[in-house]
Amino acid sequence: MISIRAFHPDDEPQLIELANNESVTRYLRDNFPKPYTRRDARYWIEEGSSNDLGQHFAISLDGDCIGGTGVYWGRGEFRFVGEIGYWLGEPFWGKGYASAALGLLTEWVFKHTELQRLFAHVVEPNLASMRVLEKNAYEKEGVLRKAVCKRGVIYDEHLFSRVR
Repeated sequence: MISIRAFHPDDEPQLIELANNESVTRYLRDNFPKPYTRRDARYWIEEGSSNDLGQHFAISLDGDCIGGTGVYWGRGEFRFVGEIGYWLGEPFWGKGYASAALGLLTEWVFKHTELQRLFAHVVEPNLASMRVLEKNAYEKEGVLRKAVCKRGVIYDEHLFSRVR
């Protein structure tokens, strides 16, 4: 059964193993650590996953960490907006786990915060991520042409959102 929960120290080995995969990280933000070290995992578990920048959760399958999902809080005039994201270890792709986790995150945000709008940017080739968003009633608002550079290639970026 899929759930989202706080990260805990026992997640460290799974985080390191799952996050050190180019197939997993290729469309994530460039600030996602590569390689993903024990130090990175400890920081994330102890302080990075929950702070004044956002709230992030482990995606858990029967108690085991298989990825992560979360929201970054907007600031100032964007204080009622949050940017969401998610990643899943490759062995767990194609089973509906990311869609289930995003549904749980979206429900949590709208229940526990005052955010009115959630959004996500998806790099053009990442069709699976676009499907995850669509399954959770996020709507494509547009395409930002030539907006992102990943591994030396310029891509369009698709903007999805869901409002309360």
